[in-house]
Amino acid sequence: MELLKTKVNIMQLRHILAITLLMLFCAQLGAGERVLIGTPLSRSLNGDEEQKWYYPYEISDLDIKQSNDGTGIIRGVHCGECDFQIVKITPDTKVIVNGNEVHLLRARERDGQDAYIEFDKETAEVKHIYWSE
Repeated sequence: MELLKTKVNIMQLRHILAITLLMLFCAQLGAGERVLIGTPLSRSLNGDEEQKWYYPYEISDLDIKQSNDGTGIIRGVHCGECDFQIVKITPDTKVIVNGNEVHLLRARERDGQDAYIEFDKETAEVKHIYWSE
């Protein structure tokens, strides 16, 4: 009888282990698209009319190309609802470092490093590029 209980316990542990591994594997699959959690910068906080929400996105290795006027592109953006992987930097794009707006060309310095961006999913235009130092 004791041997039977031991075999049942081992079988239960195997099932628990299999379920745990499956859950970990599924969690890793969902980690491919890294989305910033929190309130996007473009949302009004002072009670005025709420502005349009932009898609917040975290990039681990910012691949940015900018011309001397500050316009350019960011490559490697993977949005599940978008059919593009490149977003456009326009003269209206804001660059924010440690909560302070800086010159648009400052974004070049962040090439290859972590950053957050917010972009319009309809036009693929970047509204904000921000990070902390």
